[in-house]
Amino acid sequence: MKNFAGKVAVVTGAGSGIGQALAIGLAGQGCHLALADINEDSLKETQKILDSNAFEGNVHITLHTVDVSQWDQVHAFSMSVAEQHGQVDILINNAGVAMGALLKDASLEDMRWIMDINFWGVVYGCKAFAPLMKRLDEASIVNVSSVFGLITAPMQSAYCASKFAVRGFSDSLRQEAGYMGKNLKVACAFPAGIKTNIADSARLTLHPKSDSSPEQERDRMKKWFWTSAEDAAADILKGIRKGKTRIKVGKGSTIIDLASRLLPVKYNVFL
Repeated sequence: MKNFAGKVAVVTGAGSGIGQALAIGLAGQGCHLALADINEDSLKETQKILDSNAFEGNVHITLHTVDVSQWDQVHAFSMSVAEQHGQVDILINNAGVAMGALLKDASLEDMRWIMDINFWGVVYGCKAFAPLMKRLDEASIVNVSSVFGLITAPMQSAYCASKFAVRGFSDSLRQEAGYMGKNLKVACAFPAGIKTNIADSARLTLHPKSDSSPEQERDRMKKWFWTSAEDAAADILKGIRKGKTRIKVGKGSTIIDLASRLLPVKYNVFL
């Protein structure tokens, strides 16, 4: 997809971070937007930023308060977008959350929570919006995974499971794309260390004997956040334009991808 002007893009998790940056980047290229987030106030902040920019052409923007972990809400969202925009050219399933805990300390409730949002939110998005994309000459789905969908780390078993699931689902869906539309492309994006508020909202459960605190753990996570949300969004949009199926996002993502391929068992020695 070489040109975004006049297209309609659906972006989840658009109230902050990568989702907000994607909205700004797409609108700047004349793309109409259907923006979703669970936080209505955050969506309004994104709207304020968009309103403050002078975009060329008439960009139609709609806001939708949606919990992507709930099928009924995602389905209703797709119906609303169909009514207000008429079609969907680009779907970016970006909404996601984080958690950190050793398996023995993690609650099943928290593990279900992260899977419901990170994995099922992607499945619901594809299931609800793909029918609106099948009749188009070209359309793109981007499911946002993580470099933790390529490699693993301690205290990240649930998060890695959710992001590996997005990767596997996307790879399989790409092979089914011909059954869903004439020219539907499916890509998976793998961000590495993006400067967003995901660490602040992460659910952390520390070992009872840990010398650390949740605040210290969040600060430790943020030290690995090397890439701005704006640069991450630019990488994703560049990947869509080039028709990539595997989109590396942010500093370090390429080397992590390479390490996962060349050293699938021993990469953790070097990372």
